[in-house]
Parts: sequence; structure tokens; C-alpha cells
Amino acid sequence: MSKKILLTISILISNRPDTVRKCLDSIQPLLEAVPSELILTDTGCGEQVRSIIEEYTDHIINFKWCNDFSKARNVGLKQAKGKWFLFLDDDEWFEDVTEIIEFFNSGEYKHYGLGAYYQRNYANREGTLYSDLLVGRMTQVTPEVKFVYSIHECFNLTVGKPKKFKAFVHHYGYLYDSEEERRAHAARNIVPLLKEHKASPRNMKHILQLVQEYSVNDEWEKSLEYSLKGIETAESGPIEDGFCLSSLYANVVSLYMEKWRFEAAIEAGEKYLQLEWVDPMAKALIAGKLADGYMRTEKPEKSFEKAEFYWKRFQEFQEDEESYMGYITNLTCGCFEPFNRCVALGNGIHAAILLGRDDVAWEWFQAMEIGKHTLYIEPEMSKVIAEKLPEKGGETREHFAKMCDLLSKHWERKDFLYSVIVVRCGQGDTLEEKLRLAAAYRDCEMDHVFMKIVKLADAFCRHQAGEKYDREEAEQAVYFLWEHLSQNMKMMRDYDILELERKMGMDPAACLQRIPYYVWQRELTAYYGKCVREEATWWTEQLEACLQETDRKLLLWYAYYGIYGAIKEADTEGSVSTDAVLAGVRRYVESRICLCEQIYRPEILQDCQDVLSEEDQAAYKLLELQRQINGTEYAKAVKTVKIIKNLLPGLKPVIKWYLTWLSERMKEQEEKENQEKRQVAGEMQVLAVGVKLKIRQLVAAGSTQAALEVARQLNALVPGDEEVEQLIEKLETQIAEASSSAGQNS
Repeated sequence: MSKKILLTISILISNRPDTVRKCLDSIQPLLEAVPSELILTDTGCGEQVRSIIEEYTDHIINFKWCNDFSKARNVGLKQAKGKWFLFLDDDEWFEDVTEIIEFFNSGEYKHYGLGAYYQRNYANREGTLYSDLLVGRMTQVTPEVKFVYSIHECFNLTVGKPKKFKAFVHHYGYLYDSEEERRAHAARNIVPLLKEHKASPRNMKHILQLVQEYSVNDEWEKSLEYSLKGIETAESGPIEDGFCLSSLYANVVSLYMEKWRFEAAIEAGEKYLQLEWVDPMAKALIAGKLADGYMRTEKPEKSFEKAEFYWKRFQEFQEDEESYMGYITNLTCGCFEPFNRCVALGNGIHAAILLGRDDVAWEWFQAMEIGKHTLYIEPEMSKVIAEKLPEKGGETREHFAKMCDLLSKHWERKDFLYSVIVVRCGQGDTLEEKLRLAAAYRDCEMDHVFMKIVKLADAFCRHQAGEKYDREEAEQAVYFLWEHLSQNMKMMRDYDILELERKMGMDPAACLQRIPYYVWQRELTAYYGKCVREEATWWTEQLEACLQETDRKLLLWYAYYGIYGAIKEADTEGSVSTDAVLAGVRRYVESRICLCEQIYRPEILQDCQDVLSEEDQAAYKLLELQRQINGTEYAKAVKTVKIIKNLLPGLKPVIKWYLTWLSERMKEQEEKENQEKRQVAGEMQVLAVGVKLKIRQLVAAGSTQAALEVARQLNALVPGDEEVEQLIEKLETQIAEASSSAGQNS
């Protein structure tokens, strides 16, 4: 005699090769441990998936898809032989079914009529963001039980009380590759839901599903419209699936808050909280939204009141979760989950601190379970906790410090929290007051560089009070700040770190000497890539008062400060100060060359400059450039500038300025030379007039050969003079003719 089947597991199979095997593998332990059967309904899965599912069972039903989930589910239910029926989809899989196995093997199932587990819906592919929806997917089978509704199908009734499991299935089905795909999916669901609503206009479940899909599709006004229509319908007579009505009230308030209509949310929410038929879970959700709304309208007393209401319902839920199972819908299921809990209690904590209820704030903060699975943290809550900490004492300050620690571990609030603390400490009017405020955060264990300032501030306050403090720890904090100066210079200036060291009896110069030269150079390179000129000037004055003129770290600082100033000036829009650019370059050259003379032997600097760093080679080239400029060797200077450009590409603004400046000087030089030439030419023209007269006199006197010699000399002085050229030609002809005639006579 065959053993009776206790459980039927039924799954609709579509074309999902990526998940179907995960789904079927996850239920194998359940099928093996409990007398069970597996029924798969093929809704058009294709050959690949069909070959996969045939590995798991022969009980496969072929079903022609007709856009009706209930009909497809009922096919499997009709053939089920088990006393209990469990269904799921082929795109979800159990994490662990041990609890369900125990439910059946222990006989516990005899005391229940419905089983509900969680569907974990992921909001990202990494699986780090999700929300859990409690779904009633398992029921005791009776002849009356069937699936209803063409979409978002469910059992029409349940027999006996519900059992809530902690078990859950993974579900990535609500993740889409694009916003268009998400909207298209919601739009497809809306069509059959409108059809269901038209057929049964007084069915609250259809309306609830509709408003949810409209919200998913960002059609907020439609969602609000149908929610209000559903409420109006319920007030006019009998309704179906009335357990969904409360969620419509909660949805109205949620939508008003979503659209920042805070006064409307408060007015509606206060009214709905007075209605007896609104269930406790929906009221808790409404109260949580109102706690937010009242804080946004600056009414902390009312916000605290609503957060307290939410808190009491949450405690009831924790004590007896099963009593709340009948209130759970797709819209209220997340009421007490981390996200909504953090919104409601976060605003309540903010209000509690403002009202001096620090004990309540600490209690509620712990209930948020920050660091465990928190998805949202109210920024104003974080702000008020961090700001108020210096005002607290004793155990309360310890609580505030712990809250800051936990908040700082949440990546979304980390930088925001630190900025609040820095601003709060910076509100002191004097250095001592800033340090006192910073020291108040000494109990925090946050991982942030500002905690180095906190340690120093605490040490300073203890030093001032004559108390013992860890001097080595304080010195290490100072050393760390200097070792990472590129990130910390502004903060170090705000707390005048050099003066702080002096006040604590430390030697600032000795601390700076501990920093390796290569670290100093690396940090200066990073710092001067982003610093502000006024801040750099302030630090220059501070370091000058601290270090000797020939100190290598000060010389390197000078070099960076000089070239940084030259770059900034050269890159200025409008008129550029030549003196400022040249002064910056000169400071760079002098400092780098002084450093080289300290580090290298003279023969290297004289004969082997190519072994120097590019920065040092550039300094010597800049020195050569200055000599060429002083000697007005501008063409050579241009070539030198191009060499410097290859050595230090970061000098682009200075290089551009030099080339422009040299171009102007070369034009001036050329113009001057041309002017001199024109002047000489003019003088020669005047001279030529007298010489031409002399030539004519020589011709008249019969001294033709002498006239020719003078004409040729004049032609060399004023080349291109046509009159002179004609004279030379005439004289040469005359001499030639005279010579020919003399030859004939002889």
C-alpha cells in the first residue's frame, strides 16, 4: 500500500532557463523528507527548459497560456493528491526548507490551515538591497479551495489559523534592465487589473493591486484617484476582500507624503487614525508617515506622538506576529521592516532629542538595528545626534557616542555625519573652545581622520586641567596629520596645529623632521594640486616661523609655493603680472638649486645634470632661461622653454606665458632692428646725393676711371639704386669704347 501524500508542490513553468534549476533544486530536500509530489505546469517553456524539468518529474501538465494565472494554477490544484498544497514560481528559490520540513514531520501542520513564508524581493543584482513580502503560498486542501483572479492570483479561502514561517525564497523578478522595461511591465499588469475591477468594482483587492501598479509606474495621481474611489466605494455599501481597504487609507497618506503635500497627509492621516475599521498595521504605517510629516512641518511634539504610536504597534507585532498576519497586504507588508521602521523611528528620535527625551531616543535607536540591515537613515536625525553630543554628559553622552559610531558605519551617512561634527566643532569662537567641543567626541570610535583632532583636543583639555593624558598617542596623532597633510591642511589650519603643539609643550620642528623627505614631497605634490592660494600663503608664514631657512622641507615648500604662485598668476584671466610670474619662478629656481647643492656633489651639478630629477633639471634650465632673457637671446630662450615644457608638463600656463612674452620681445627686437636699418638707409641716401655729384664732376673733368670706381663703391652702399647702376653701366661703356679706339689708332 502506497504512502499517503502529505504535500503537493506545484510550479508554473515558463521560459526561464537561468532560474528554473535553482527553483527545483531548492525544494528537493522537502520532497525527499516529506511524503510529497511535484506537479509542473508547462505554460510554454520551450525545448531547453522542458528538457531541464523532465529531469525532476514526469508529472508535467501542458497548458496553453491564456493570460489567466488562476486558471493555470487551478490545473495543478485539481490534480493534487496532497493534504496540503504549496505553490511558487520558477524565478524564485528557497534559501532553506528545514523549517517547513519540521512543520510537517512534527505534526504541527494539523493545527493550521494556511502557511505563509517570505518572498525576498531584491532591489539590486548584488542582492544587498531587498524587501521581504509575507506571502500565503501554502494551504490545507479542501474541495472549496481554488485560485481566484487572473493576475495576482490567490486562494479564495483558508481553513484554520495561519502559520508564519521565517523561511524565504529569493526573487529577482522585479529587477529590470531599464526604466522603460519596468514601466512596460507595470502597464501590462494594469490592463487585466482594470478588467477585473470593471467586473467587480466593489472588490478592494483589485483596487489595491491597481493602485500599487500605478505607483510602480510613477502614476501617482492615478494611484491616489483609485485609492480615494475605493474608500468612497467602501463607505457606500458592502465590499469584497475588505481586508485590503485599510491599505488604501495608508496609501493615500503615503502618496501625499511622496508628493511633499505634508499638510494634506497630516489632515487625512489624523482622520484615518480615528476610524475603527482601519486595522492596526495600516494605522502604524500611517502614524510612521505622519511622524515624518510633522517633522517636516516643524512640529516635533506631534512627530514624537505619532512615532510613539508606531512604536507601540511595533512592540505588539513583535510579541505576537501571527495576530498581524491578517492585516498584511502588498502595501502594508513593509510597515515594520527596516526601511519604514527607520523612517518612523528616525523622525521620532529627532523629535525626542529636541524635546529632551534622550532615554526614548536611545531605546528607539536600538530598535532601528542600524548596521544590521538598515536601508535608510534620516539625515536630520543623524545631524541632531551629532550636534547635541557635546551638550550631553555621563551615560547619555555614551549613548550619543554609540549612535554616532553606528551611523558612521553606514556608507550613505558617513561623510554627512563627519561634516556635521566638523561644523559643530568649528562653531567655537576661540581655538580653546573649538578644542573643547572636539574633545566631547572622545568616546566615539569612528574611523575618520577628524578623530585625530579629537584625540589631540582631548589631550589638550586634559593637559590644561593638569590631568594625565597619553602623550605618545597625541604625538602620533600629530605625526599622522602631517604625514597625510595633502588631505588635512585645511583642518590643521582650522585647529592651528603648530600652535596647538606649542601649547602642549611639543616641538613642531622636531615632529616635522620625523617625516621622511619622500613623504613630504609626495604630499606637497598632492596638496599643491588642489590648494587655495590664501591658505598656502598662511602655511608659508607658519612654516617660516617654525623651520630654519636652509631646512630641506622648507626649501621644498618654497619651491612648490613659488611655482604654484607663478602658475596661478600666469593662468589668470585678463592682465598678468610679469613681476609675480617671474618672482614665483625665481623662488622655485633658488629653492630647488639650494636643495641640489645640499644633496649632490659639485661635480655632479657641473657635469652630470642629466641624472637629476626632472624638477631639478627644470630649475637649472629656468636659470639658463633667465640668463638668456637678460642677454636678449630670445631665440635661444624659446628653445629652452620648449625643453622645460618636456621636463615639467604641469607648467603649461607658465610655458604659455613665457612663449607669449618672448614672442612679444622678439617682435620688439625685430622692429628695433628694422628701424635702425631704415635710419641707416636714409642717411645713406643723403650721402648718395653728394657722391653722385662728385661722380659727375669727375666725368666732366675727364676722370672716367676714377668716376667708375666711386660709382661702384656707392652701389655697394646703396644697392638697388637705379641711377647709380645706370651710371656704372654708362661709365663702363665709355671706358670700353675709349680702349677700343686707342687700339685701332696704334
